[in-house]
Amino acid sequence: MKKPIEEFKWHKVNETAAKTLTTLTNSPGVVYPINNSLLPEQIKKMSGVSSYYATGYTDVHVNSSVNLVVGEMVVARNDGNLTKNYNYVFGVSSSGDVYFSGPYKGFGHHVSSGQSIEVNSLFGQTPLGKDFYDIFKPFIR
Repeated sequence: MKKPIEEFKWHKVNETAAKTLTTLTNSPGVVYPINNSLLPEQIKKMSGVSSYYATGYTDVHVNSSVNLVVGEMVVARNDGNLTKNYNYVFGVSSSGDVYFSGPYKGFGHHVSSGQSIEVNSLFGQTPLGKDFYDIFKPFIR
């Protein structure tokens, strides 16, 4: 039986977004705000995007589809009186291509617009689960 991580649907990331993700996440455990113009092309189609963050894992996860799962992204979008937060994982193939999977929203990802929420608390909400998130949580700054 395959692990849930093996069942992810992966999407290739365009070159500009891939370079941004791999460059910024060379320092694992640090949450980086990223300019919305640098979102992967597929996510740019999402309406109302207001912020975009990424972090690299301190430990990577081996995956048969993409080779290594190396981090997570959080994309927030405004929808009326709500801010909706979506999680994605991203990985690097053996050929160096970057892929993402998601969105994952099986958590309390809606907040009132303008409500203050700690960005770090939005990470670790993917099918990798809290156990994997706990590996890098102490290092998030």
